[in-house]
Amino acid sequence: MALNFKITPPAPDKAGQPAAAPARTLLLVDDDHTLLLTLRMFFKRYGWHLLEADSVEEALKLWEANEEYIDAVVTDYSFGGTLTGQDLVTAVQLRRPGFPCVVISGLWTPERRPPDEPQRGLFYRMKPFDPRELLRDIDQAICRAQ
Repeated sequence: MALNFKITPPAPDKAGQPAAAPARTLLLVDDDHTLLLTLRMFFKRYGWHLLEADSVEEALKLWEANEEYIDAVVTDYSFGGTLTGQDLVTAVQLRRPGFPCVVISGLWTPERRPPDEPQRGLFYRMKPFDPRELLRDIDQAICRAQ
């Protein structure tokens, strides 16, 4: 169930000047609602706007509707359906190569975690993780992409 669906751009002020730039927007995807709540509180504290989904299918709909406003994607790897978080990342990066993405999973062991690919804006993190690590990964990827 998506908690947000479509972002509307800020309206110009009365003088016709563009409104201030909106906060960065994160597409956050996980079927663990406790983790979603925790990450929502963390990222909001740092000024991020969030689009949230609990499946890859919902995330793809949110991506299609809001691609121009989304600055990064954080997704779990494993979901109950046939699509994985890696499928989401592949779809996103096919449209926007190097787009900042972080895939998180509780299934990997340290020696089997996929290697980060900073040149592609792609990072892998094992659960449990420090949310500040996600923030650093995203900031690094955004800076690299600019």
